[in-house]
Amino acid sequence: MNPHLLEERVATVSRTGLADPARARLAAHKATADACRRRTLERRADLERILAGGEGGADALDLMLELDALERVQDRIDQRLSELCESLTEPAVPRYGDAQPL
Repeated sequence: MNPHLLEERVATVSRTGLADPARARLAAHKATADACRRRTLERRADLERILAGGEGGADALDLMLELDALERVQDRIDQRLSELCESLTEPAVPRYGDAQPL
């Protein structure tokens, strides 16, 4: 997901009304998404440097495999963060056995 859209999504969650565990979950999800994005950018730069003929300690194939894994995981992390934001912003509506709101 576009990082700016994700930031907007996180911004829709009112932190004042959140309980401490929910606030901690939101912060952990966001930190994980940001860390994955940073690591992806770093690995992409390393790969470009190595493929341009620069010296590097890591093998290009290893970097490509890690980059591929990071990009796939980033989608999952972003989706989980988006779902968490959605669950924290939707109004609490009592539901009954038929899953219909009152």
